[in-house]
Amino acid sequence: MTGPELPPPTTPPVTPPDPTGAPTPPPRRKSRWPKILTIVAIVIAVLLVGTAAGAYVLMQKMGQITVIGVPGTEAEPVADKPVNILLMGTDDRTGKGNRGYGLDSGRTTKRSDTTILLHLSGDRSRAIALSIPRDLWVEQPPCTGADWAGSYAKFNNAFQQGGAACTATLVKEITGLPVNHVVVVDFNGFKEMVDAMGGVEVCLEHPVNDAESKLKLPAGKTVVSGEQALAFVRARKTLGDGSDIGRIQRQQAFLSAAIRKVTDTQLLLNPARVFEMIDVATKSLTVSSGLDGIGPMRTMAESVRSVKPGDITFVTLPFVYRTDLANVDLDPVAAAPILKAMRDDTPYPPPATVAADGKKLTVPPADLSVRVVDTSHGQVSMKRVQQDLERAGFGVAEVVRGRAGSGDTQVVYPRGEKEAGRTLAYAADAPLRSGTDLWTLTLQVGADYSGIKDDAVAAKVDTSGNTTAHPTKADKVVCAG
Repeated sequence: MTGPELPPPTTPPVTPPDPTGAPTPPPRRKSRWPKILTIVAIVIAVLLVGTAAGAYVLMQKMGQITVIGVPGTEAEPVADKPVNILLMGTDDRTGKGNRGYGLDSGRTTKRSDTTILLHLSGDRSRAIALSIPRDLWVEQPPCTGADWAGSYAKFNNAFQQGGAACTATLVKEITGLPVNHVVVVDFNGFKEMVDAMGGVEVCLEHPVNDAESKLKLPAGKTVVSGEQALAFVRARKTLGDGSDIGRIQRQQAFLSAAIRKVTDTQLLLNPARVFEMIDVATKSLTVSSGLDGIGPMRTMAESVRSVKPGDITFVTLPFVYRTDLANVDLDPVAAAPILKAMRDDTPYPPPATVAADGKKLTVPPADLSVRVVDTSHGQVSMKRVQQDLERAGFGVAEVVRGRAGSGDTQVVYPRGEKEAGRTLAYAADAPLRSGTDLWTLTLQVGADYSGIKDDAVAAKVDTSGNTTAHPTKADKVVCAG
């Protein structure tokens, strides 16, 4: 993974002065608007256009979409190639429909306060929606200007200083992934978007009565629309940890519910609803030039027609909290498998490996410590074996010399550790047997040793202890805490 080297999370950097002269507000008071709603229209528009009615309506409404120039996003989408779409919601508080929510400590400039990198697989069978926290502290790219370039500031500062193109540059630096297309939406029209859908069903573990956001809902499932939908993703005093970071899971749950609603057959068979939803969505869209025109948009839409909510995975770019417990730094170790899946165009989380016995592996290599016993009589380098194991994610407890000529390569597991043995046996392509006198999982290396496979994946996801990396599927109902 590429990206800037971040400062230690225990030492927050000093915020550079705002070139606009506006004061810098405290971390917990910035941008309280429910930014995730800006993304709902994008996903809904793409899904709806895949229907015949949706394509017809879009042809009439294409003139409502604004086009912007972002270097590197000029090529039109290709149906059988993977594509990364940068979805951004800006906190524009000017203009009709946005003014009622106030300015942010006097600031009138825009920032990208919701950012999702949407990866569509080459075969269009699945999608990964990677949320990037707006409060992620990163080195600012050159496009932010002389006053900011090279300094550390929040992720969303790049949009304020350099617009969508600058944010696309920053995303490429952080993730090491290409950005093929960019879509931006502002506040205006999203109450109408939810209303056009007939509301969205949300779920709460406990009742909530948040005076500041005017959100009052019972525990359990409730259909919200208009102001209540906005308040659901806006509230923070009685939901989450009080920061914008704490809202991400709730916002993803809201978007998942919106996707489930918009892909429901009854809704799609209602031409009036389809027309109204696309009308509202297209009025709010700004796209990069590669998506300009009915041809590229229809190609994209038709290619994802078979994608169902269960094929869409939401995950947040893993982070660690800084000392203020509101701003965050990237966790590169936990992020690596997610970014690798997007780069390699493979599923995340990866499907569990099926071993030779026809059963899925249940213990990941990262949970295992292996004792290596050399019975090859010097024919196999133990340094190589150790490197092979570590490259595949296994830990090595020790390497010892065994009795020469005592057999071919095999895995021996202690009592109660058969599942661990199955993982190692798969990786080593070796037979498995129990050893009642052993305390440690053992790889006996014979002269026939052929290496360690590095594709062993267990049924559970290894996120290196970082719970921010836990994925959710759009078909799952998640109740906010």
